[in-house]
Amino acid sequence: MSEEGEGFLSRWSRRKRAVVEGRAPEETPPPAPFEAKPEALPAEPEDEFDLASLPPIESLTIESDFKAFLHRKVPLELRSAALRRAWSLDPAIRDFIGPADYAWDFNAPDGVPGFALELGGDAMKLLSHALGLDAPAPKPEEEKAPKVPAMAEAPIPEAAPEAPGLAIAEAAPEAQAAPETPVERPRRHGSALPV
Repeated sequence: MSEEGEGFLSRWSRRKRAVVEGRAPEETPPPAPFEAKPEALPAEPEDEFDLASLPPIESLTIESDFKAFLHRKVPLELRSAALRRAWSLDPAIRDFIGPADYAWDFNAPDGVPGFALELGGDAMKLLSHALGLDAPAPKPEEEKAPKVPAMAEAPIPEAAPEAPGLAIAEAAPEAQAAPETPVERPRRHGSALPV
């Protein structure tokens, strides 16, 4: 039997039939691990690297070239020390605080960067232009209202005397009932009383 094109189910079926017929199932060797062929791998030239050619870490500045410290033959401790020196020299990395959510003041209007009550920059200009708020306000013209002549104070007429027998008696307002006090209902459950 050829096992090259045999799938999982056919192999399982064959082994199951062997057990039912009383034969010992055939042990199939596990698949061979992947082995790279030597001619498939690119040949890396063995370059010579001299650790003495590296400058001392204390003499490194922000303008120094750190590429030499990233060579694969540089020991990990030396590479880490050079990168630590580069990071401490660069103020963008050294002074980076990062998104410290706990350091923002959410109660202040401008306490969280990027969130403010007022629009800033070009957004405010665009919005005011769209709403027409940036147009110069027209000068109010003096309104020419017709002049009303001032009226002389007219005498207030005296109240006419009441005619006898024409007086209408007003009905006395009805007395409003006092609000009823709530009646306490007897308890229908439990005997515990509040303290």
